[in-house]
Amino acid sequence: MKTPSKLASAISVSLLASVLLLSGCESASGSPDTEKKDVVVSIPVEASKVSRGAISSTYRTTSTLEAKADAEVNSKATGLVKTVLVEEGDHVEAGQVLATLDTERQRIQLAQGKAELGQLTSEMVRMEKMYQRKLVSADVYDKLKWQLESMTAAVGMQELSLRDTEIRAPISGVIARRYVKVGQLITEYSSKALFHVVSQQRLEAVINLPEHQLQRAKVGQTAYLNFAGMPQHQAQIVRISPVVDATSGTARVTIGIDNNDLVLKAGMFAQVELQYDAKADALLVPKRAVLAMDNTSSVFVVNDGKVSRKLVKTGYESDAFLEVIEGLAEGDQVVTAGQASLKDKSTVNIVNVKS
Repeated sequence: MKTPSKLASAISVSLLASVLLLSGCESASGSPDTEKKDVVVSIPVEASKVSRGAISSTYRTTSTLEAKADAEVNSKATGLVKTVLVEEGDHVEAGQVLATLDTERQRIQLAQGKAELGQLTSEMVRMEKMYQRKLVSADVYDKLKWQLESMTAAVGMQELSLRDTEIRAPISGVIARRYVKVGQLITEYSSKALFHVVSQQRLEAVINLPEHQLQRAKVGQTAYLNFAGMPQHQAQIVRISPVVDATSGTARVTIGIDNNDLVLKAGMFAQVELQYDAKADALLVPKRAVLAMDNTSSVFVVNDGKVSRKLVKTGYESDAFLEVIEGLAEGDQVVTAGQASLKDKSTVNIVNVKS
């Protein structure tokens, strides 16, 4: 059995040991905190090397293809539709018969007119002889002559009315719409069309070019048209409007494209590119690398694991690249992703490099 003095001594020793142990723990735990303050965190980024390549000065816009020539076909005669000879999608030549009307009324009128004309012609032959013998006055002779000329003109109109019962194509092209049906009553010169014919061998795309671009556009200049799911088509500027719209500040520019294989259709949506100039060996940087702010352009350049922000002067632009005129050299490594976390002299870890 321990005495009170011995017990007190043991407790004192235990307390001292505990104090020393706690002191050691605090010292041990404080060391990592000090070390953490000295650790430099590397920011993960993607980078790409500045390279040389071809680039062009291009203006991009959109347009819809239009037929250079199209026509609504109307009837010049009145009658019931007897036959319809073409359907939508059929190719037709100018002057080809598309439909016919019933001709009974026109034929009867023509027969009547010819009979009257024949009668007047016979009378005129007899009148000529009498006039030469001075058996009739000049007034009587002139009146019959006028009647003959009038009837001749009337018969000509009746023949024209008969021909007009054949509905013909005014232009060569494709039947885009057929509105008429057999048995339908057609009125002459009605605003209601019978057919819509579109000539698609030559199509046009109209764009509205900003006035600051007009000095760079010229008739005959090459344009490129892109369509969904189709290869690129080459075209040319055929007309430039001499006036600028005061409201929009643009001018109408018409682009013509040959379509002899009829692959393209009027109404198709086109992405239009006007190529003003091209450089075969320009210094190129990915567009993703360039930061635009306050009318300046800059990039983060990587050297020895650190980045520095450099101002650059850019030139021509393509879908993925910008031409660099000043500020970079070939082979420079620039950050293309992760710039939001960077500042000058930040330490980076490149996780993906594109050449």
